This record gives sequence, C-alpha cells and structure tokens, in this order.
Amino acid sequence: MDRSRLKNIIILILVLVNVALLGSLAIRKRAEYTARQRTSEQLVALFAADGIALDPDIISTEVPPAGRSLTRDTALDQRAAVYLLGSILSTNDKGGGIYDYTSAVGTATFRSNGTFDAASLQGPLASADALDFCRDFCRKFSYSEPVFELDEDGSGKASAAPLCGKLPVFNAAVTFTFSSGSLIAVSGTLLPENYTELSPEAAPLSAAAALTTFQEETFAVISAVTDIYLCYELQTPTPSSITLTPAWCIATDTAKYYVNCETGNITAN
Repeated sequence: MDRSRLKNIIILILVLVNVALLGSLAIRKRAEYTARQRTSEQLVALFAADGIALDPDIISTEVPPAGRSLTRDTALDQRAAVYLLGSILSTNDKGGGIYDYTSAVGTATFRSNGTFDAASLQGPLASADALDFCRDFCRKFSYSEPVFELDEDGSGKASAAPLCGKLPVFNAAVTFTFSSGSLIAVSGTLLPENYTELSPEAAPLSAAAALTTFQEETFAVISAVTDIYLCYELQTPTPSSITLTPAWCIATDTAKYYVNCETGNITAN
C-alpha cells in the first residue's frame, strides 16, 4: 500500500472517530437537557401543588463556586480607616486582633473577624456629597451599590452587601448612618481580598436541589418564587477566622431565603 493511500485511510479513520465523539457528545447533551427539563417540570408541579408560582426559566444551571477561607489584611483595614476618617493621627493595637484608628474627625475599630465600626467625634465623616462619599467607598472596597433610606431631612440609613468574585455576601452588609444629610457612622464587615479555596466534602447543592430543600423544610407563606441566584454566606467559626460558603438565594414575593450549598441549612432575610 502506497503512502498516499495509507495517509487517506488514517485521515478517514480520524474523521469517523471525531464524528462518533461528536455524536456521543450530542446524545449526552440532549440527555442532560431532557433531564433538566424533567426536573424543572417536576419542581414547577411541586410548588404549584402548594399554590406557589415558579417560572422554570429562573431555575439556574450554574455550578456553585468553592468556599473560601479569607486571610486578614491589616493594610486593607487601614486604607478603609483613612478613607472614612481622613489623616490618621494614631493607631492603637488593643490585642486580640483589634485595632483602633483615630483622626481629628473620629475613630474606627477593626476586628480580626472582619467587622468594623467608625463614628464621628468632632464633626461628620462626610457632609457635602455624603451620598457620593458612600458610593465611592462601596466601589473602592468591593460592595454593591448602596440602597438609601432617608427622610426629607436627609436622616436615615443606607446599606450595601460585600461582593466576592461578583457574588454578594448576604449576611455581611455595611451600614451608613446619616443625620440631617451628614454621614455620622459606618459599620459592618470588610472582607479581605486574600483567600484560599476550600475543598467541599460533598458535591454542592444545585439550584434544583436547593429549591427542593426549601420547599420541603420551610413553611414560608409565599405565592411566588421570583428569582434564584448564587451568593456567599459569611461564617466565623472562631473570633479570628473568616469563611465564605456558597449559597443559593431564593427570592420570593414576601422575603428572601438562603440555602447553604454545603449543609442545606436555610436562613430567612
């Protein structure tokens, strides 16, 4: 057999193998799609039996991310303190991972579990453009856009959720307090940027599994599930440790519920 003919035979065999692999992949994808459709239909029927509307199109197929163990960064704490207080006049290591920062404007305390408090002493933390001051803080330190709840006098609060890898952390909000249009206090959680990925002991819950768990284990009075999306849950197993665990947020017409992807525990908000 001449070389040219042998080469053509080999090419033909490779083409046939690729066609077979593509066919197998198509069959597998079709089976996965059919299985997802069947699961969605069953979930819709399960919720409908209790008078709850569930749009199958909102059932996410995303895979939950790995959990994260965060490493504290005191330099990040200090940058946040400088932003809130201006020039720092003194720093006090109080021990136990607690640092106090003082300026001519006020004081701020940062702790090893990520929580912090800042308050004005001699005057407001910000008065002119106080709302933009808060928005800029959120952009600089990875929070969502703040939501303001102020009265006609400019008094009230605003809040924003930390973002980690573009996912919100639902139980670690930062809160801004206003009085007559001036920002007088800020408190919440500042998440470090350094982290180590954690290996889960078991496969995390899918959106469908989270919805099933929610339906079976809660007695929420709702009439519709409006959205389901991935987020993180902040956990502090010890006073000096910070862990983020993936969770599914199930938004309803009355409240939001969070299903931990690893434990299945449900938290209402």
